[in-house]
Amino acid sequence: MLRIFLLWFLMQITSGARILAVIGNPSYSHQLFYRPIWLELAKRGHDIVLLTTDPMAEVPTNIKQINLHFAYDIRHNKYDLAKKMRDCNFNIFTLMNSFQSMFHDIVDKELSSPEVQILIRNKNEHFDLVITEYLPATLTAFSERFKCPFITIFSTEVDNYYHQVLGNMLNPVLYPELMAPYEINLNFEQRLSSTLYWLYNSFYKQSSWDRMDDALLKKHFGPLPPLKEIVRNVSVVLVNSHHVFSSKPMGPGFIRIGGGLHVSQKNELPKDIKTFLDSAVEGLIYFSLGTNVRSRNIQQNSLNTFLNVFRRLPFKILWKLDADIPDIPTNVKIIKWVPQQDVLKHKNVKLFITQCGAQSMEESILAEVPLLAIPFVSDQKMNSQKIVNRGLGIEIDRTTMTDQILYESIMELINNESYKKRVKKTAMLLKDEPMSGLEKAIWWIEYVIRHKGAKHLWHPNLDLPLYKYFLLDVFGFLLLVIFVLSYMIYMVCNFLRKKFVSSSKVVVKAKKC
Repeated sequence: MLRIFLLWFLMQITSGARILAVIGNPSYSHQLFYRPIWLELAKRGHDIVLLTTDPMAEVPTNIKQINLHFAYDIRHNKYDLAKKMRDCNFNIFTLMNSFQSMFHDIVDKELSSPEVQILIRNKNEHFDLVITEYLPATLTAFSERFKCPFITIFSTEVDNYYHQVLGNMLNPVLYPELMAPYEINLNFEQRLSSTLYWLYNSFYKQSSWDRMDDALLKKHFGPLPPLKEIVRNVSVVLVNSHHVFSSKPMGPGFIRIGGGLHVSQKNELPKDIKTFLDSAVEGLIYFSLGTNVRSRNIQQNSLNTFLNVFRRLPFKILWKLDADIPDIPTNVKIIKWVPQQDVLKHKNVKLFITQCGAQSMEESILAEVPLLAIPFVSDQKMNSQKIVNRGLGIEIDRTTMTDQILYESIMELINNESYKKRVKKTAMLLKDEPMSGLEKAIWWIEYVIRHKGAKHLWHPNLDLPLYKYFLLDVFGFLLLVIFVLSYMIYMVCNFLRKKFVSSSKVVVKAKKC
């Protein structure tokens, strides 16, 4: 029996694949979401080379990490994207242009780093699979460099342009863009905005941004096919999405792995945090705006509003913030780092005030804590709309927030049990799955490895022009046929009418004679 076990164990190791994982987006919450996947793949005997902006402190020997942490300097200091988003107030055109410029710069610096250049130029290096986050899409070019299948992975929903590139055209009114500030029941202005942005993506973005990306890839990889062709060679797309929050129609190549893939078992809290939470017998509010919103991105009037309202509340507040604030209320504890999942699972936590990032939203719901959403950046506005539309919380517009609005929203969420009940029900739906998100992700990754790709999951004709997709040529032909038939009928009728009139005149003349 022992020999059989040892043989099985050795087979697992020797059959392990060599995987290149490229996660170049400088966002800690994104990086955190993927970590369970890398650790589980390593546990199953695969060798992983991981390009990441946030290397893990302790990893197995079969995970090699390449540190891209310098990308944070570009995001937060050169672009200060959170400030830009705050100032543009979720204008979708401004947001996407800002993201594109930033990621173009980030990828250029990441691909120029010495360790990455060694990897690219090593002719003896090989991989069985590349896994890359789609944002930025240019990093999918590693699959072309190493001539192996690749998987795209999302820590959020999939943006509509990517759906379109892969032949899954979505109605912009039923399924607005990921960063749109609305989700359902769009009014005319919102429908117009969503349609215009869809047209912008379909034409301008392809002709302008794609050329920039192709030039960037040529600079670092040499001659390659156009980026769009590379992207369309994807085997599987793993999406942090769940039917509870998204009804987007997806083909078999899109795999939903949402529902708390990154959420771990409850761990012991640090002593100072545990003492503070245990003492909050009257209830505690946890307040965090995530890793991408710094204290400098919070306007002074908003900061004053938070302090004024917290001072009035009969609850304790644990506030995750990257800077100290003078004259804080006695019921408030500010801390720079918080084990968020474990805090939310504490029995005394009654409310989570959040920017409503995808991971924070999942963690709060699975911990059965209602949300007060104050969106700042990226897809947070869309996420907050999902929360409001399902009765899981309340959204506050930070540009119009007042002491009264904030206070009344907090008290409503804590005193009205209906929010808590709906959050509990939603948590049950997220958990009621035949496989966990992690199990599903690992199964599909190894499926692609076993079959050396999965192109059979995709429609063979992805590059269908819009006029063909919307049957414009077919409808045009049918209208032409109808017009020709109508014209022929008209001509026949006109001929018969003239014939009849002419015959009538001959008969009349004959009678007169």
